[in-house]
Amino acid sequence: AEAEMAALHQSPLFLIRETDSALDAELARQGYHVHDPVVAYAIPSAALAPPDPMAAFAHWPPLAIATEIWADGGIGPARLAVMQRATGPKTAILSRQNDRPTGTAFVAIHQNTAMLHALEVAPQHRRQGSANIILRAAAAWAQDQGATTLSLVVTKANAPACALYASLGMEVVGNYHYREK
Repeated sequence: AEAEMAALHQSPLFLIRETDSALDAELARQGYHVHDPVVAYAIPSAALAPPDPMAAFAHWPPLAIATEIWADGGIGPARLAVMQRATGPKTAILSRQNDRPTGTAFVAIHQNTAMLHALEVAPQHRRQGSANIILRAAAAWAQDQGATTLSLVVTKANAPACALYASLGMEVVGNYHYREK
């Protein structure tokens, strides 16, 4: 695997799931360190009440303001290209408060699961309910598209986000981390 990554001019990086304990131990022995421990959350999409329709809306392709919010948060062209390539139902969610855009997220559906990705709230609007509104709008959109589950992943280090997801009744459905040199 290291040789294949080197041939692609990539630094060695391994995704380690809970069931990969032997690989995890061997990589640790070889000097690989843990990077970005992640927790996955999920909730039935019907479990979240939709927000006020004036608080958030779904749109595709992403509006320029959504792209700007993502860029300000470090989500650039490479991740936007992944969003563009996603097949099946997909949308961007834009939240607003006091007639100002506050945050955005990307949601795509595979089978019956909607995966929320790239949730970003502008710094001056954090801790004011925008992420909650985006999650509720994403769940409503997902349900309208026939998805029964809303899911997402977040780094364990993002304690405010983890607390929000837990407060909404989202349950932990998995964990993983990366190992890199």
